[in-house]
Amino acid sequence: MIRSKLAKLALSGMFAVAALTAGDKPINTDYFDKDCKPCDDFYKYANGAWLKTAEIPAEESNYGMFQVVRNRNQDLLKQIVQKAGDAKGALPGSPRQLVGDFYASGMDQKTIDAAGIKPLASYLAEINGFKNASDIGAFVSASHRGGLDFLFGFTSLPDFSDSSMEIAYCVQGGLGLPDRDYYLKEDAESAELRKKYRAHIAEMLRFLDYSAADAGKAAGIIMEMETALAQASLSAVERRDPATWYNLKTQAEADAATPNFSWSNYFKTLALSEVKQFSFAHPKFFAEMDNMLAKRPVSDWQHYLRWHLISGAAPFLSAEIRAADFAFSSTTLRGVEEQQPRWKQVINATNSVLGEALGQMYVAEAFPPEAKQRMMVMIDDLRVALKNRLKNLAWMSEETKKKALIKADSFTPHIGYPDEWRDYSQLKIKRGDYAGNLLRGRAHARAYEIHKVGKPVNPKEWGMNPQVVNAYYNPLKNEIVFPAGILQPPFFNMSADDAVNYGAIGAVIGHELMHGFDDAGSRFDHDGNMKNWWTEDDREKFDARAAELVAQFNGYEPLEGLFVNGELTLGENIADLGGLTISYEALQSRLAKTGNTAKIDGFTPSQRFFLSWAQAWRRLYRDEELTVRVKTDPHSPSQYRANGPVSNMPTFYKAFGCKQGDAMFRDEKDRVVIW
Repeated sequence: MIRSKLAKLALSGMFAVAALTAGDKPINTDYFDKDCKPCDDFYKYANGAWLKTAEIPAEESNYGMFQVVRNRNQDLLKQIVQKAGDAKGALPGSPRQLVGDFYASGMDQKTIDAAGIKPLASYLAEINGFKNASDIGAFVSASHRGGLDFLFGFTSLPDFSDSSMEIAYCVQGGLGLPDRDYYLKEDAESAELRKKYRAHIAEMLRFLDYSAADAGKAAGIIMEMETALAQASLSAVERRDPATWYNLKTQAEADAATPNFSWSNYFKTLALSEVKQFSFAHPKFFAEMDNMLAKRPVSDWQHYLRWHLISGAAPFLSAEIRAADFAFSSTTLRGVEEQQPRWKQVINATNSVLGEALGQMYVAEAFPPEAKQRMMVMIDDLRVALKNRLKNLAWMSEETKKKALIKADSFTPHIGYPDEWRDYSQLKIKRGDYAGNLLRGRAHARAYEIHKVGKPVNPKEWGMNPQVVNAYYNPLKNEIVFPAGILQPPFFNMSADDAVNYGAIGAVIGHELMHGFDDAGSRFDHDGNMKNWWTEDDREKFDARAAELVAQFNGYEPLEGLFVNGELTLGENIADLGGLTISYEALQSRLAKTGNTAKIDGFTPSQRFFLSWAQAWRRLYRDEELTVRVKTDPHSPSQYRANGPVSNMPTFYKAFGCKQGDAMFRDEKDRVVIW
């Protein structure tokens, strides 16, 4: 799909320039529910008053601190792009020219509306001209070259067996609903959603001059095709296993597996004819794709590809088309009441197409050097704490510990922004051509990926824009990355005490470090290769402890009858538990050095550490959004991210005097300890 981003296995989840508001106080006691005991529901105790009074904005599906920080960033980005757009005489190909003209084109609603579906005309003409399966394959291949991933996904990543080299990966895709289970579950709610989805497909096809009757019939065919692809797809839990992403084949071997789709022609179209092997990641999916190419009439494929074309392109087409897309994709699926203001939509698109060009301008405004320096101190503290935990693990053998310590020593941290900025100077961006800018941007991004295949991995490349409010661990480079966007309150506060920072950004640092030791990241060695560095006995012990965490989170019920999937969320839950544990120990070491152990606002440093953790996770969800997340998101809902780890930590019990009989109290034998 045009707007889809291939979920890369490599990626796991701003210093404030504006004046901070009252809600940015390091620990805000006004948010407390003082009728709730901290040991009964710590999340509610820390956030209960806020949860009762806060409201989800009409344009949001959920609302919490990530949205607060993101909105703060967007306000600054708006100033930056407007300034760039108003500037005269910007050098062609410079970040200022590209960003300014792109933003101006996206805000030119009159021109966008007048164009209607004309930006899709060449694609529709090709689809209309199909004669056979070879034509379909040629169209899909050419579309992939342009960055439009119809039917399946393409990306370049380090080779799982030789992480120094980039190779091509082709993976399952082709669905319009969030996950394959939406097509397969037989409960009444799923059946009703599929009915609404089918009606939505028919509505969108009307923009392509289908009659009502033809659109309804085509929607049924498309549902059949997507359901067949869903049945051949791996589940979200299965995809968490790195091995399911890695299945090396030569072009000839792949051609033999799919006689109706030519991989040799595909790679020739991508200008990658010399590729000897690639990851034919999901063979069951590709077998069904091939079967459908053989058995489905060309007309069915024309319906399918027209639908995915209009669906993927909807955000950059006319207001009428965007509204129809929003009604299902955001309102029906996620409960969102209103579209975001146009300027926010266009900034999101700018981030997507010109991420590092905009990021370069952003960090010049928003990220001071002293923030990077303090982050490095915290990372060093966390790394020491991690190594101490590893050395003292009672359940792990010395043989495996030795290799775990090598991995801990080998993490590469990146803070704020990349050392080398991506070059967009050859990308043509012009005013009055928003759709063309987006399409050329997609092609430019795909050319960048294609160029990497078969070459050494660039250790300086980032997988996330610096203005993003997030962080990640990349197992294939064994690196932890903290963009400037997240380095602001409440996650990182240069004026706050250490307890607050270690409870928030410290726990984020720990979280990313511990992804190197979760159930997936632990399958990669210190060089980023998928290689077993465990003894068999140690791996069995790890799996047994992980199973306990699965069982704990399986018991959480955010909505009646809807339970957290402990297997889907296992990696994130391991990272939360381990990350919070080592961040707490790092704080104690830091306090021992500074001697700053006095209470603040009546709370000890240990209490402030845990309160900072819980308040950073405060969030409200619409029921529809929460349902989608539980079914598809590897992260647990916020209240369980706040409460789940601390209920296993004796340091939390000591800080707040938790005892037998308290709702969150777990007997020592039931507390999960992994790292």
